[in-house]
Amino acid sequence: MITVNSSGEKIDISDLNKLEKSLGLVLPDDYKNFLLVFNGGIPVESHVDFEANSLKLPGEEIKRFYGVGVNPTNDIEHKLRTIGGYIPEGFLYIANTHGGNFFLISTISYLYGHVFYKDHEIEDFNEHNPKNGNLPESIIDIAPSFGDFLKMLYKHEE
Repeated sequence: MITVNSSGEKIDISDLNKLEKSLGLVLPDDYKNFLLVFNGGIPVESHVDFEANSLKLPGEEIKRFYGVGVNPTNDIEHKLRTIGGYIPEGFLYIANTHGGNFFLISTISYLYGHVFYKDHEIEDFNEHNPKNGNLPESIIDIAPSFGDFLKMLYKHEE
């Protein structure tokens, strides 16, 4: 498990049930468990390496995980309601980077639980097409589950 500082206030399963009902989706269990333990916050193990040749990136650093019922800037539901139009339906903002990019989690059946990286500066020419599995150019699949994503995180030693 990772270490997270500045976590949000403790939540319980009823808070997650309300969020899921409000958003009309079901969160993956490993992500729900993370929210129940930390409810967002700043990870100590914040670096992640992934292959994103199309974005010319070897990886990224998480600035903050979003939580439930926290200040609007860092709230999952607020993010989705205010800038959700920039990601395909069924995706959810879960964290941001220092450069303003995002990590997303999918609740779409064929990508359920996968974690993605979204570069906000890349212009998308392709829309998400579930029939052929195409994603917009700005979104890269980096982990098959939230648990696997957490295992990829490490503390960068300078």
